[in-house]
Amino acid sequence: MNIDYSTLESDIIDGSFRIRLQEELTVGFRQIQQSGERLPLASHYAAQIAEIVNRGAALSETMKYELYQEILDAVEAARATVLADDVAPS
Repeated sequence: MNIDYSTLESDIIDGSFRIRLQEELTVGFRQIQQSGERLPLASHYAAQIAEIVNRGAALSETMKYELYQEILDAVEAARATVLADDVAPS
């Protein structure tokens, strides 16, 4: 995911960061599942993503918390979508 650090804070606030991340994660999780691998746990994966994003971000502690929450929401939603697709009748 390409991150525009100059607009990251407003993207977190308006939810666009979460939406873009969720869309990308859904595609990636489908590929992981189709390869036969288990999907990563949401909290672990979210922590890894947040650590990577925070390296290039100049955010307050409050915004870092909000960033993690947005990432966790995106990971959980993408994971749920892919798992639901897997059990949906054909």
